[in-house]
Amino acid sequence: MTPRTPADSFADAAKTLLQEHDLTDLLLRLTRDATRFAGGDAAGLLVRTGAGLEVLGLTSHAMAQLELYQAMSTEGPCVEVLETGAPVVVGGRREIVDRWPVVGRAIVDAGFGCVHASPVAWQGGTIGGLNMFRRAEGLPDDEQRRTAQAFADMLALAVVQPERPAEQDVDRRLARALGGRVTVEQAKGVLAQQHGLDMAAAYEELVDRSAREGRTLTDTAREVIGRAQQRP
Repeated sequence: MTPRTPADSFADAAKTLLQEHDLTDLLLRLTRDATRFAGGDAAGLLVRTGAGLEVLGLTSHAMAQLELYQAMSTEGPCVEVLETGAPVVVGGRREIVDRWPVVGRAIVDAGFGCVHASPVAWQGGTIGGLNMFRRAEGLPDDEQRRTAQAFADMLALAVVQPERPAEQDVDRRLARALGGRVTVEQAKGVLAQQHGLDMAAAYEELVDRSAREGRTLTDTAREVIGRAQQRP
């Protein structure tokens, strides 16, 4: 049997999101897969609500008390992630207790020697944290950190996506996508005319500009058109 990979987990999650689904079950499966593929021994998903921090996903019943304890406290990896919007990694028992005297002691007493929390972010804000715990001391490697963050991003999509978007919402999204595509086509024509390029080369130039400038393709296309309109 072919070993399961993170890509398999993401593919299953994407397929689930396209159908009617049990959100609690999906969050649990993603949290478990994140633990497996990012080198963790246990994990919990905490999100910010109007009532404070709430637990949405746990890999085991034993994790419930630890995550709830953190949710009721004013310190801990998830609290820090929500405050800063940045990942938190602490790779030793002494460091954990020094950083969070109350929650850190509970983490160490539960048998963990490393904490790795990834922000669950949505449109510029942080709505929660994926808290990964390892029994061994030592920091996760770069691949494990990237994998954990990828799962945190997928969890964000799962949380915020409406289970059944209204038909008019879908129509509006498609209309925006079509409008962006029309803008890109117009920008291709401008670049082709300005630089004597065929349309294929003009498109590659537009994509290259977008990558160099760190901007979206649509924004780059609008800028190309805007500059052309400003020329005498």
